[in-house]
Amino acid sequence: MMDDQHAPVVVATDGTQRSAGALRYGINEARRRSVLLRLVHVAPAGALTEPMLSVAPETEPEIAQGLQAQGRTILAEAESTARALEPGLRVETVLVAGSRVDEIVEAACAGQMIVLGREARTGLQRLLTGATTAAVAGRAPVPTVVAPGDWDLVEQGRMVVGIESEGCARPLLSRAFERAAQRGARLTVIHAGDLPVPNSDVIDPHRYIMEWRAAAVHLLSTLLDEWRRAYPGVGVETVVVHGQAAHALVAAAEASDLLIIGRRPHGPLHWAHLGATARAVLRSSHVPVEVVPLATSVDG
Repeated sequence: MMDDQHAPVVVATDGTQRSAGALRYGINEARRRSVLLRLVHVAPAGALTEPMLSVAPETEPEIAQGLQAQGRTILAEAESTARALEPGLRVETVLVAGSRVDEIVEAACAGQMIVLGREARTGLQRLLTGATTAAVAGRAPVPTVVAPGDWDLVEQGRMVVGIESEGCARPLLSRAFERAAQRGARLTVIHAGDLPVPNSDVIDPHRYIMEWRAAAVHLLSTLLDEWRRAYPGVGVETVVVHGQAAHALVAAAEASDLLIIGRRPHGPLHWAHLGATARAVLRSSHVPVEVVPLATSVDG
């Protein structure tokens, strides 16, 4: 999906350190694109802000007012940070109440990307916030960037894009080359797979894997011909890894500025699904990850 170059960069913030990197990332992207930065905070619609927590009905209006006030404070602090880091930036704040995932996805619809903090790794925090990150990345109609809380602008001059199959390659390569050209970065194109090796005495496992690797290298080379011609200024390297995909992607993206992966459509009954590989990457990556929604016609 191509974005509208004039649409805002949308950042969802909860005021915690977890979303600090997302805020800085969004500020940087809005500056690069000379567009509005829209800061969104979602206050819970009801009094149940955590599992197993209940309150008396008569106290709900007071709690709701407190949550709204807290939300305004969070947005004011985020806006102050944005103006301090980038004084000329146009900034807008939006406070809404309701389902966190639904409201963030709704806010994303008016932007060219949505930026969130990386999901928590363990415990109750992951239950509350990790599910939000993965759900938004699985549903947003525009690219979703998930940034680590400690992310800061240190240019590495390198981006990585993971290509799962030929069917998903075109929109991902289009996005990756566009992003690399914008930043003057080199691009690493990686294909990774944990290839099942047939259990047979007549098949040499080593040769089998080598043939698979050679076919994958040829496929990437063929796919890249068009984009090398369209973006001659972008340096490109290809990497083929036989192994667990999420681990290979995270490892390949070390010392890079961005890891780009795709979100495949899963049909009308599973349209909000984010695959296991993408979820694992979002949990483990030490660099920002951009999840690109692929067209419903993609098969791969």
